[in-house]
Amino acid sequence: MRELRALAGYVEKQVSSASCTPLVIDAKAQLDTAERTVLEARWFWRGSAVDGALANMNAAHALLLQVMPRQDLRAMLPDLVAVIESHLPPHDRRRVTTVGVARESGTGPADSPPPRQADEGAPGGDGNGRLPTVVERRTIAEAMRASYRVQESEVIRERSFTYLVYKWAGGLFAVTVLIALLAFWFPNALPLCFHPVPPVPPTHHAVVCPTGGAPNPGALPVQGWDYLVVELAGLIAAAVTGAATLQQLHGTATASNVPITLAVLKLPTGALTAVLGILLMRGQFLPGLTALDTSAQIIAWAIIFGAAQQLFTRFVDERGTAVMRAVPAPGPDLPRKSENRTPYRT
Repeated sequence: MRELRALAGYVEKQVSSASCTPLVIDAKAQLDTAERTVLEARWFWRGSAVDGALANMNAAHALLLQVMPRQDLRAMLPDLVAVIESHLPPHDRRRVTTVGVARESGTGPADSPPPRQADEGAPGGDGNGRLPTVVERRTIAEAMRASYRVQESEVIRERSFTYLVYKWAGGLFAVTVLIALLAFWFPNALPLCFHPVPPVPPTHHAVVCPTGGAPNPGALPVQGWDYLVVELAGLIAAAVTGAATLQQLHGTATASNVPITLAVLKLPTGALTAVLGILLMRGQFLPGLTALDTSAQIIAWAIIFGAAQQLFTRFVDERGTAVMRAVPAPGPDLPRKSENRTPYRT
């Protein structure tokens, strides 16, 4: 923000044409809007405010590129070309024009064709390569504006994905809490108990539940927090496996934190998969694993099923990784995955 304000002040002093002054004024107004958007945003919507401020800053930068001195624009061409190549496809004519201007201005790589030298003191030349013309300057600004639009659309897509995952996580958390409350109010409706045959010493429990057992087959030592214990075991297991998978995800430069969002989704998913897995075992869905002997075995299987949530959430992880990779990288050395970029080449 401060850098753009300094650039706007510098360009304002260099502008001599009356037709260019309104563009500088508009650019400074865009920067004021960006700053006001962030300062006035509430904490919950701070991410959207940051993205909105970035859009205003990008618009201000594109406006300043249209009116800044051409020698300054030439000095900025390497960075501008890197950004344009990271966003626009190779066949885009605005990109082709910008790359051609960079070559002829002498800002291309060492293997580029030698630039057309302008005579010392000639209009538009200083002996270091050709300066962009007024028309080319406008084309470069339009290429940057198009690049920023691509970036902003990808950022919006990433934010929409984040909000969707948060909504799903909130819904699953609500279901998890509802199941725990129903189990507490109606503990005998669907108990998570098993009947070892024969009773296993030294306890000789004929009925085993997550929080206790009973030697009498006709008695159910059901407790109201049986489901809660199983859900907590699954949630903790999901948190551990989620922390292990975070190292495979790389964050982005945007305000949306997709890896943390994906980790939050794993927590209620692990709690629910733990409960569902124990219910499947109680319903003899897995032959040979239908009569757990102790409460510790029930909790152990709840942990296993909670960790197994990774089998379901990995599809969401893959989608989140694809969304993050689609967001254009902030630096010139981090091209988009869909394109193996070679600088200054078309």
